[in-house]
Amino acid sequence: MNKFQIKKVDEFSIGDFASFEKLPRHELRNVTDGEMVKEKAFVAFGWSKKALYIYFDVFDQHIWGSYEKDDDPIWQEEAVEVFLSFGSDTPREYFELQFSPKTVKYDAWVKNPTGDRGDKSFDVDVSWDFKNIDYRQKVEGDGEPLKGRWKTYIKIPSDQIKKADFQEGDVMRGNFFRIDGYPEQDSFQALVPNYQKTPNFHTPEKFAFFKLC
Repeated sequence: MNKFQIKKVDEFSIGDFASFEKLPRHELRNVTDGEMVKEKAFVAFGWSKKALYIYFDVFDQHIWGSYEKDDDPIWQEEAVEVFLSFGSDTPREYFELQFSPKTVKYDAWVKNPTGDRGDKSFDVDVSWDFKNIDYRQKVEGDGEPLKGRWKTYIKIPSDQIKKADFQEGDVMRGNFFRIDGYPEQDSFQALVPNYQKTPNFHTPEKFAFFKLC
């Protein structure tokens, strides 16, 4: 069982990249076996009464993406992803939030009552959208193909997760992911690997516990 503490921070704006980059960060690992990966990625998080702050820092030898519209299937290419639900119970519903290196956003509401994405009850509602979510992105690299790193800064209002202000002691369940590879995906990374032979992010019983401290 994986448990993380999310530290409280003073409220800051989405454009305050320095504050995002000061958040304690965690390295993602191969989702199937827990091993470290060559193309590294890190996630960091913090909270205030009004918001959850998330920062991805991704190193990439071939930064790419062909999709250009929000809710396009960016999970078929390269993306960073957040799955999260408020409360300490194993979630049967949770949000899925993704970003490509081209700042394309994909958000959806997932119903997964049995914890099995192969079950007929599994449903992903792509028509669902966050309200008032704020995000920015920076790509730092050069060459052809583009090589370097891409950073994603995310600020989610507390009422989009809890329906109220955050408080110390609140608990959430979830996981953070990164998909990499060109021209085909060849690396699936997670903050909390689930050790399934076939990469599968929709395993809520393996979601970590995140406590606001």
